[in-house]
Amino acid sequence: MRYAAQPDCLLQSPAENAVGRLVLLRHAEAGLRGRFCGLSNPALTSEGRNAIPRIIERLSPLPPCTVWSSDLRRAKQTASPIAKHFAVALRTSPDLREINFGQWEGLTWGDIEARFPEDARAYSECFPHHCPPGGESFHDFQKRVVAELERLTKMSEAQTLVVTHGGFIRTAVAWILGMPDRHILRIGVDYGTATVFEKAANHGLVTAINAGGLALGRRKGEGGK
Repeated sequence: MRYAAQPDCLLQSPAENAVGRLVLLRHAEAGLRGRFCGLSNPALTSEGRNAIPRIIERLSPLPPCTVWSSDLRRAKQTASPIAKHFAVALRTSPDLREINFGQWEGLTWGDIEARFPEDARAYSECFPHHCPPGGESFHDFQKRVVAELERLTKMSEAQTLVVTHGGFIRTAVAWILGMPDRHILRIGVDYGTATVFEKAANHGLVTAINAGGLALGRRKGEGGK
């Protein structure tokens, strides 16, 4: 397969010969910001809720035919008003969830270094292939991400919006582009931004990464963690 990346545009017209498009949208800002938040289930913050009209505006030139969402609250609270605005079906899937951080859920990195020093060291040295205690292995997570991408691609309509999580999106991009797993955190995925995959006749395209980050109000000094 051949893939291409064009990170500066969310709403460009589909590529020539494209037969389907997946727009992977990271949910708007939620609670537990700055902490390990995988299967934890915080609601959107007030800033996250206030960002949704701006997200809808940027999706409007090429509106979705269908909206899929992780079944976690922060994703559904982002997806539901979008689906309602465009009057399309909203479907959920637990396989669109973030990776499970096990006993690290809700903790800061400082907390983890203090409470799990050996695991923290192994995680840093072997990222992303050291599993937090009680958590989901990256291998299993990656298999889940790839299976969901393949499922959605096969059933994809002209424009399918997928509201999911930062780790899911980074893992999808790295897999499609053949990047080393250890470079996953080099992929910027801010709250409320979109990564666009297109399916052509015999290959796939990544046509946008982290689109809308500046327009949707990235905070000064904020990276794409």
